[in-house]
Amino acid sequence: MSLFYRLSTNLKAGFSLAFFRQCTLERFICGRDPFLQLLLLDLLLEIGSGYVLNWPRPEFQLYALPVYTFDLACLLIALYLAAKVIRRENAVLQIATVIYSLAPVLVLLQTASRYLNDREFAGWPDLGLWFGGAAAVYLLALLGRALLLVCGRLPVTAISVVLVLLSIGPVEWWFADYRDFWYPPEARDSENGDPYAEYKDLDAEALLYRQPALLGEALSRLRSERKQHVDLFYLGFAGFATEDVFSIEVDYIKRLFDQRFDTAGHSLNLVNHLDTLADTPLATATNLAEALKRIGGIMNRDEDVLFLYLTSHGSSDHKLAVEFWPLPLHDLTPERLKAMLDQAGIKWRVIVVSACYSGGFVEALQGPNTLVATAAAADRTSFGCGAESDFTYFGEAVFKEQLQNRFSLIPALKAAAIAIAKREEQEQLEASKPQLSVGSAVGPQLAILEKSLKHSQCRSGHGKTKAC
Repeated sequence: MSLFYRLSTNLKAGFSLAFFRQCTLERFICGRDPFLQLLLLDLLLEIGSGYVLNWPRPEFQLYALPVYTFDLACLLIALYLAAKVIRRENAVLQIATVIYSLAPVLVLLQTASRYLNDREFAGWPDLGLWFGGAAAVYLLALLGRALLLVCGRLPVTAISVVLVLLSIGPVEWWFADYRDFWYPPEARDSENGDPYAEYKDLDAEALLYRQPALLGEALSRLRSERKQHVDLFYLGFAGFATEDVFSIEVDYIKRLFDQRFDTAGHSLNLVNHLDTLADTPLATATNLAEALKRIGGIMNRDEDVLFLYLTSHGSSDHKLAVEFWPLPLHDLTPERLKAMLDQAGIKWRVIVVSACYSGGFVEALQGPNTLVATAAAADRTSFGCGAESDFTYFGEAVFKEQLQNRFSLIPALKAAAIAIAKREEQEQLEASKPQLSVGSAVGPQLAILEKSLKHSQCRSGHGKTKAC
């Protein structure tokens, strides 16, 4: 019996299993050699998948090979225990052969999931998350079916499934960062070299001189207010370059507002991040003032509303960090921000500041026509910033949990504050105490805006949420 025949037979049976077609254990050729063939195929597919995902300049990570071996050892131990439960000597190779016959399908799903999670899609920002959840359910069902072929009885199958799932844990806990055989060059620079190498290579003078043209192009795309319509204008400001969470957050919020809050053509982000240098203006005080001036000039000042979201690190002396080393940028103070808004002539203001000690912005910015919300009190830190985060606690609670399902800003901010307090209590963190100041006149104006948003979004079919 040729090697190719055994391999092709097991793969055909694996595809039948994966697509839930009729399949029996007798269709597989089980044994040491067939299992080793499938194991080698799985290894080659893993290596090829990583190469494709990190194209065009992937770099090989040798540490992934011992991690792969450790992962295999954990699985074989789990299969040995399962065989003891089944009480059949050859069950280890049978289960291993059946599971590894699924290698092409499993690697394909893993590759697709990683591809979608690494990219953003304007029409469906959570596509990667939804696909990953659906894939996990499918794989769990597939694992159960594969083990049922060998075990024959549901109770024994359930025990075997648990054992296999537990075998995945050690690698995920201890070696998750070393599972990939290929990775992009910049990841190596950060881990083994100088984390600021790319920043040192920046042409700071050229970058600063390019800002007027880049900002001018972005501002020229903003559309004027619509007659007889209360418009919402969105402006995002991600002030700290060396942590991804801030740029990720404003990008998500802009897409959310464009889709659900009708800000398409009325939205703009200012971002400090290496990945956005070519197409997005920097988050500097100068660019912020110019953007506010432009928005103030094209909006209906009597009825349109500005939603300004600022996210960065904050200091105990109530300054918002504006940093893109080696550029000599100035931090943003509450007083300077207030002066910018006044000079722009923007009447109706929703100002949200996500930063530690951001409550220090409230007193300077509050007024009858202004809503000010902050992630923390003036003397408290907030949570969720850092290299491992995709969202701050505040940003996640407000925009991912609340404003996905409602148009009313004030109740959303209040509900988010309650959710944050519960989360901090569960994690035994000192309460950040988010602040909310609602001016006497801005509440009714927001009610008009929210009514208009709900009506137009629900009528267009873009607002299929509880709010509709």
